[in-house]
Amino acid sequence: MKPKRLVVVRFRQDRNKWEVDHANPPGVWPARSRKLFETEAEATEYAAKVAKRLEAGTPAAQDPNMTLAAAFERYFRLKVRKRSLAKDRRHAEHLKAAFGQHTRLKDLTAARISAYRERRLAATSLRLKDAEGNPMPLSAASINRPLQLLRHLLHLARDEWGVLDAIPRVKLEKEPEGRVKWLEPDDEARLLAACADSGNSHLLPIVTIALETGMRYGEILGMTWERVDMSRGVIRLELTKSGRRREVPMRQAVYDALARLPGERQGHIWPEQSIRTAWETAVERAKLDDWHFHDCRHHFASWFMMRGGHLLALSKILGHAKVSMTEKYAHLAPDHLRAEIARTERAVEPVVGTKGTTGDEDTAQVLDFPRHSPVAQSVERVTVNH
Repeated sequence: MKPKRLVVVRFRQDRNKWEVDHANPPGVWPARSRKLFETEAEATEYAAKVAKRLEAGTPAAQDPNMTLAAAFERYFRLKVRKRSLAKDRRHAEHLKAAFGQHTRLKDLTAARISAYRERRLAATSLRLKDAEGNPMPLSAASINRPLQLLRHLLHLARDEWGVLDAIPRVKLEKEPEGRVKWLEPDDEARLLAACADSGNSHLLPIVTIALETGMRYGEILGMTWERVDMSRGVIRLELTKSGRRREVPMRQAVYDALARLPGERQGHIWPEQSIRTAWETAVERAKLDDWHFHDCRHHFASWFMMRGGHLLALSKILGHAKVSMTEKYAHLAPDHLRAEIARTERAVEPVVGTKGTTGDEDTAQVLDFPRHSPVAQSVERVTVNH
């Protein structure tokens, strides 16, 4: 079979016009496109642009027929340095399966997206089960993350790529306020004992570091000996969620856990890429309900505030980009609101009124007005005159 040429320019006698028949880049549907021109010069000029684009292997800057698959291909070329790219790829595969990879972006209407969200609301988790063993509904976050990626993709297609003139509204589910959880001392002791009994010898030190520093799961598993300064008692983090370097001070429990590790002090500290199975087994043995690894971070932050730590210091230790992200722990500070109320309390001078006095028995009524208000002054005059 004779292979098709990438770009063909021909005169259509039935239309009395010049036609450019060309292949589309991989991932663009349909596989070929045709466009008519009044003159041969216009057709030739357009054909040259298409041929140059095909040689470069890039999609059209303003391709009205760009498909979901082609859009994601371009998206991943743009976001090659994004740290959470693996998660985006999983969400992209899910969206292509849900809407069809050959679906054109302009065909993704608000109605289709709404129908997808309704199906997700009715779906259940493949992994999480309730106390009776029944699959649990998908969380709002599980529903929103693919939708957020789709919304961002559509914004790029309209604002930067010029593919869409308008984009549909993508409605997200309301997510509950972030979890604030902590373990009581006996719960923490059971968890650490279960980790100590684990067949994974690194589980106990990893969990100890999580509970005593508030470091994220990825930050802990990515630790290297070169970033651990035992002499200063700090852990230096280069790759963080906020993109900012930070140093995390060690408590004695963290120092001891690292000091007891065998082997050479170079390279990655933990050979494991995942401790999920060992962790879930330890949580089950410790009889902890609804306790995730990230909750160790909440545990550290909660006890830090309950033991009198300062909010700004906690924000720096956790690596939050804004202090507002740390404020959800502020209510745990001991007497923090009561102390502020007492500090800002104004002095109130009691004013004795005469209303209701009978015989020689005095009846006092305390009236709470600002001292220099007209009402207070008039009351004072009445009292003095009396």
